[in-house]
Amino acid sequence: MIAVPSSDFLKEFTIYADKATDEKETIFVQRSNDKNLVVMSMDAYNEIQKKLYETQK
Repeated sequence: MIAVPSSDFLKEFTIYADKATDEKETIFVQRSNDKNLVVMSMDAYNEIQKKLYETQK
């Protein structure tokens, strides 16, 4: 997992987006108002959703 300030994330969006998709990295975006967020690839998100679904059966 990579933690990055929102200003850096915005400046280098393409680099972080490529890290998320190509390197399967999870990006933790730190915001000054404590409204932090996580960026991950769609594949990573789908894997998590599948695991959650399977555990709820």
